[in-house]
Amino acid sequence: MNENHTIRLVEIPIGGRGGFTWNRLHGEREDICEALASENIDERKESLQSRLRKVDDALDRLMSGSYGHCENCGGSIDEAKLDIDPTLSLCRDCWTGKQDPVADSSDLLLETLNPFDTILLRTHNSEYRILLLDPKTGRALVEGGDYLVEPSEALMRGSAAPGYEFKAGAIGIGCRLELWVAERALLTSLIESVHVKHNANAESVANISSALH
Repeated sequence: MNENHTIRLVEIPIGGRGGFTWNRLHGEREDICEALASENIDERKESLQSRLRKVDDALDRLMSGSYGHCENCGGSIDEAKLDIDPTLSLCRDCWTGKQDPVADSSDLLLETLNPFDTILLRTHNSEYRILLLDPKTGRALVEGGDYLVEPSEALMRGSAAPGYEFKAGAIGIGCRLELWVAERALLTSLIESVHVKHNANAESVANISSALH
C-alpha cells in the first residue's frame, strides 16, 4: 500500500525582528532548562515549568507565522508589550477579559507611572528600591535583595502568582516579580506590599543614584 507524504519545509527566522525574538526565546528556554536540571528549585519548579510552556508556544507561533497575533481574536499584539514579554499570545482587550482571579485593580501597571518614579517593593524575604527609567519597556535601576546590593540596570518584565498567568508590565501583591539583569532572569519571593514615590526628572547619574535613597 502506497502512501503519499507531504513534507513542509519551514524557514526558521534568522534575521530582523523575527530572528531577534527567536534567539531571545531560545536563550530563555536554555536558561529555564538549565535551572530545572541543576538547581534546587522546589519553590520555583511550577513557575519555571509554566514559563517553559509559554516559551515553547511562542516558538511554535513563530514557526507557523502567527506570532504577534492574538490567538483569541486574531488582532495584532502591541509590539511594545512583546518587547517586554515575547510569549504574549493575547492582545490587550482579550487579555483584560481573561485575567486571572489574582489580577485586579490593586496591580501596579508600569505604564501608568512616570520616568524616575521610585517603586518601594517589600517581598517575603527582601526589600527593593526600583528607580523606573522607562515605564514602557520596564527599564529601571534596582537595588535590594541578596544579589543587587548596589543599583543595577534591570528590565522589569512583569509578575505572576504561582500557578497563574504571567502579567506583563504589572506588579501584583502575592506575585513574584521577574527581573532581567545582565541577560539573566531573577525572580523575587512573593510580593507583600508596593508603594510608589514620585520623583522629579533626574538630570544626571548622581541624581538618579540619590533618588534611590
